[in-house]
Amino acid sequence: MPVQRTPTAAPNNDVPQARLGWIMAAIQTLIYGSFVGTFIVSPATMTRPIAPGMAVTVGTVGGLLAILSTMILTGLYVLLANRFTAR
Repeated sequence: MPVQRTPTAAPNNDVPQARLGWIMAAIQTLIYGSFVGTFIVSPATMTRPIAPGMAVTVGTVGGLLAILSTMILTGLYVLLANRFTAR
């Protein structure tokens, strides 16, 4: 019985996508790390209301912005990665 060999892999055309993914991951890590780091270094800043008399704190807004940045970066990655694939 002949030995079946797996076909050799095609050249890796995903290098730009992988690089883009790592860059986006680094950006998101920086955003989230800054958010968490601010809690560690200055918790009073994060518990301060965004305006006098308001119940919404800086930490709440920062958390929502961190989540929103994740969605934006994901959408941007999909858009740009699809352009690489279309080439």
